Amino acid sequence: MDMDFICVCKSCRKTIQKDFFYCPWCGTENAEPSDKAILENVFGQLEVKQALDRDSRVKKIETKIAEIEEELNHLDRNGEVIK
Repeated sequence: MDMDFICVCKSCRKTIQKDFFYCPWCGTENAEPSDKAILENVFGQLEVKQALDRDSRVKKIETKIAEIEEELNHLDRNGEVIK
């Protein structure tokens, strides 16, 4: 392994790869301040996308439920529902 890609964990002092965000031995965060800003941005964007995705799925479900309720009401008005 190239020494440019290795660092020492500041907590347990074991060697780890520089691109690890957490030490696999002790779990201590290994991110540089600039890495933290990048990660916060990426995860912030991910949270927004997940929220939009969730809202879209909820709207689709609500629409489908409304369609089913309308069909049931139509069947009930026409006396086609077996009780």
